[in-house]
Amino acid sequence: MNINDQVLAFGELSHDLLFHKIPAEKYMYYIDRSIKEGISAARQYIRRDIRSLYMEKNIEIRYADGSSAFLGIRFRAQFHLGKKKSSVTIYRNSLAELAKMSSLEGGGQLTYEKALDIHLCHEFFHYHEYITGKAVSETLDPVVTLKLPFFTRKANISRCSEIAAHAFSKQMLGLEYMPNIYDYIYLMHTKQLPPDYLQALVKRFQIETKGGRCHIHK
Repeated sequence: MNINDQVLAFGELSHDLLFHKIPAEKYMYYIDRSIKEGISAARQYIRRDIRSLYMEKNIEIRYADGSSAFLGIRFRAQFHLGKKKSSVTIYRNSLAELAKMSSLEGGGQLTYEKALDIHLCHEFFHYHEYITGKAVSETLDPVVTLKLPFFTRKANISRCSEIAAHAFSKQMLGLEYMPNIYDYIYLMHTKQLPPDYLQALVKRFQIETKGGRCHIHK
């Protein structure tokens, strides 16, 4: 199975509410630029331990035994920005479930601690976007959502920030894959995605991006 960062980023991008508004020839623009931004941010914290960064930035790590859900979506971590102090809430049960079902062969490929570090990295990236005033999704080309003779409405592709956060986490922790692969594996194990989802994603990526060669870069 030819899984790589671009395929996993395409999977994330395809879940954006405005994906249908993106011209096919610009898929790789959003994918490659988002990955590049995540890697670039990680290089600013090279050789730094993610938990020590939380201490340095005075970000409190809170733990909850239950889980959090909104509109049917379960969260494993949530970041709370505050004027005086920020915090992240980690939902232990949801995180433990992910670690337990993180391997295609069954069982856990991730330890709980590694899954925790992944989510801490992911949320720290969004904190990094906040303190730098530079959300990745806002730095890339918007898409046209409505075009009239004298009026054009545009919007940003919010999933680009998520792709960048995955790339940041991979770089910070030296992972083999961008960590959203573990979300897909978990959803396959819990039958929320078909068992051949990743194979189908690879094929869809190859078709819709012409094997990753469909570029409009700036």
